[in-house]
Amino acid sequence: MPLLWSELITEELSYKSVGAWLANESQQLYYQFTASKDGSQGESIVMRSFHWRPPDDPIPQGSQLMTRQEALEKWNSLKSMGWRRCAGPLR
Repeated sequence: MPLLWSELITEELSYKSVGAWLANESQQLYYQFTASKDGSQGESIVMRSFHWRPPDDPIPQGSQLMTRQEALEKWNSLKSMGWRRCAGPLR
């Protein structure tokens, strides 16, 4: 049985349909983690990076497709470096 989106990553990270965000506000950088929408790889995660300086719009910096395990490792690595969970700059 495929995992539900809310079950993709469980350790210190729970996803909603819009994904989960981490921020490094001093560098004005944000990462968004979302489930891949390609349909072929049910456990793939897309990590998108943005530069954001309010009140300007966020500027996409790139994206990376990774496995659920790679996404968890990246998430925990960023958290250990001081990145914080946030709502994200896109509303």
